[in-house]
Amino acid sequence: MLHGSNRKIALLLFLGVYLFSGLSRVGTSFDSRWTVYIAMSLWRDHDTNLDEYKDAMRETHWYALECVDARGNVEVLKADTCKGHWYNSYPIGGPFLSTPLIVAAVGVMHALHPAIGRFHSSDPNLQGFFDADFDKAHAVIEMEVASAFLAAAAVVIFWIGGMFLQRNRAVWLALLFALGTSAYSTAGRGMWQHTPSVLLLAIIIYLLLRAEQRPRLAAWAGLPVALAFTVRPTDSLFVVIFTAYVAVRHRKYLLPYLLAAAPVAAIFLAYNFSVYHQMFSPYYHSDLKGFFPHYWPRWGLGLAGDLVSPSRGLLIYTPVFLLSIWSMIRREWNTPLSPWLASLALLHWLVVAAYISSWWGGHCYGPRFFTDMTPIFTLFLIPYFADWDRMRAAGRAAFLALVLIGAAIHLRGGWSSAVYRWNIDPANVDMHPERNWDWSDPQFLRTQSREHSFH
Repeated sequence: MLHGSNRKIALLLFLGVYLFSGLSRVGTSFDSRWTVYIAMSLWRDHDTNLDEYKDAMRETHWYALECVDARGNVEVLKADTCKGHWYNSYPIGGPFLSTPLIVAAVGVMHALHPAIGRFHSSDPNLQGFFDADFDKAHAVIEMEVASAFLAAAAVVIFWIGGMFLQRNRAVWLALLFALGTSAYSTAGRGMWQHTPSVLLLAIIIYLLLRAEQRPRLAAWAGLPVALAFTVRPTDSLFVVIFTAYVAVRHRKYLLPYLLAAAPVAAIFLAYNFSVYHQMFSPYYHSDLKGFFPHYWPRWGLGLAGDLVSPSRGLLIYTPVFLLSIWSMIRREWNTPLSPWLASLALLHWLVVAAYISSWWGGHCYGPRFFTDMTPIFTLFLIPYFADWDRMRAAGRAAFLALVLIGAAIHLRGGWSSAVYRWNIDPANVDMHPERNWDWSDPQFLRTQSREHSFH
């Protein structure tokens, strides 16, 4: 049970993280650029197709869109010749979960319009906000909603930390997660698939840890586990790992766990059959070629790149997570769930690197593909916070140095538009992935850009 003081701290933590992230300079509406449109389509028209936004589709050259005909056949077109309906090619889970907040944000924007409509900005996204035009302001809306998801995840990390740490140290753990990792520089910048995935993973871990004292909570974990799969295909690993954990650790509650997941699974499958006439959309059929022997050299490159490349390496951008890995190896965070979480992180690394055609995550900032795992890596730092008073001065200094280096790097993702221009300057990183290994031009050190704050 949360005491009154803990509730106040949780509220202050939520507000602080939300305001810092929501007022950051840079928002990244890249792959997520249709999230606001889908939410408004759900609210207004009770469907998820984007047919009514033809002007916006033309402006973006039909990016991340697919044409689906009445038989469920899918075409990726670059012209307005669709003989069916236009849908976003990315999973529906994230837009669905964010719809209430997006609709509320648009409502607030309209309510403020009489007061802010007189303001002007050279940034077209902010001007769209002043004009109460969600089409032009979609990147601003996304960043605010994503910041709310980030703040909620930080609160859950605080609650988890409070099970093992003094209250003030649990706060520092939550702040490290929220401001010093890809949770801030990716999940907080826009409604990427990772944004709800991070929150759902934190909730799952919280429920399963609390289930050690209240076993019935293990059953409720089925709900966020199922939701996570609707958000991102790689979250299928959540389904495998956490279902196995409940079957082993809380077998009595396995059936209730499955029943909690069943409504989400039923709705998700029904939606897919109604649109695609099959269980899953094409996006869930990703080709993980790295697992085939012929591609093992390229898989090895991806495995190394996702950890230590200068522009996409997890341990370059968040060096304190090297201690998290050490904690996993030494089993220093001793809970029944810990080895399962370490296994999940390992499997996630193997799977995302096997996506050899884009192991670097396309146009983004830093180790985007590891964003989903930030709650796990953060929680494996708990032993260092718990033993802080017993650590030598040199050890504490080294720990703080690693944290501050990572925080400085990730803060650039929220305040510098120059780092995003790196993706296309001097060459498109998707066409020249060798740039991810160029130590003479690492993304986090970019300082020049002529781009707007929002992209």
